[in-house]
Amino acid sequence: MQRRFAIILGGGRSARMGRDKRALVLGGRSLLALAVDACAARNRIVVVTPDLPTDVDPNRVVRVLEDPPFGGPVAGIAAGVAALPPAQPQDEVLLLACDLPRVADIVAVLDGLPLVEPVAATTLAPPVEPAGAEARPDGVCLLDAEDYPQYLAARYRRAALESRLAAVGDPRAQSVRRLMKGLDLRRVPASGITADVDTPDDAAAAGIDT
Repeated sequence: MQRRFAIILGGGRSARMGRDKRALVLGGRSLLALAVDACAARNRIVVVTPDLPTDVDPNRVVRVLEDPPFGGPVAGIAAGVAALPPAQPQDEVLLLACDLPRVADIVAVLDGLPLVEPVAATTLAPPVEPAGAEARPDGVCLLDAEDYPQYLAARYRRAALESRLAAVGDPRAQSVRRLMKGLDLRRVPASGITADVDTPDDAAAAGIDT
């Protein structure tokens, strides 16, 4: 049975913004609440954050925090994965930043790009792919306007993500780019929806009141 999980990274200290990005309001909802809403169909939503905006129902999410706090995004991903139930082969993880104004569109696009199911293995011989079989990527991520992969707007096979976490070792101060190195990712242009919010100018461009 396939289970679909979501991990939402609550961001760091929001130094460039000058205030908590999670609580920025767009259309009457905080950015973090919009991300949680977009993940409503997931079996479990893990939010990596020291606290929740008041419009996020704590009963809808599992809240965790990397140790030590503000250890970087890879440490946050590791903490999020650790909060998932015991792994099953078909598990998928939706990985999102908290500062994506068009997060609902991002999730809709990612959910419309299914990953091919793995061929069942046997104890007698390795699985044989039929001729013309589709490749089975480790995940799918969106590309921004400059064709850079947005690893925090992506879906991953849980097994692939956990394998990379094990490979990098101590997750503190690691880059997401290094974490995802070597993964076979389907990359999909989506420049119109991937812009995040790092500065007051970004917030103003997204229609967020600051």
